[in-house]
Amino acid sequence: MKDEHDKYVELPIKGMTCASCAVGIEKGLSRVDGVSTANVNFATEKASVKFDPQKADVGKLAEVVSGLGYEVATEKASFGITGMTCASCVAHVEKALAQVPGVLSAHVNLANQKATVEYLPAIADITNL
Repeated sequence: MKDEHDKYVELPIKGMTCASCAVGIEKGLSRVDGVSTANVNFATEKASVKFDPQKADVGKLAEVVSGLGYEVATEKASFGITGMTCASCVAHVEKALAQVPGVLSAHVNLANQKATVEYLPAIADITNL
């Protein structure tokens, strides 16, 4: 049964050495609450996952892959943020960045006026941030 609210993501996976690795990742992702389908292709090194965003998110999926001993290929970007004056500003910027699809983590430093974001390059890019 298809739910129009489900999201689909492709996660680039590093560290697989055989088809059994792919099967293990697939099983692990399938156990996440909210995941309706998970397929891992050893040849392309990608996991294709369909999930309910109210029960799971990309960060949780990446945690599961990491917990199984593999790595989701991510990128980090740091950039300046001007105009922040307090901790509330930091919280607002972090929240906005975290809501961008493909962002795994966002940390903002008020003192040096910088944001550091870890994201999935197949989903987000610096212009989205």
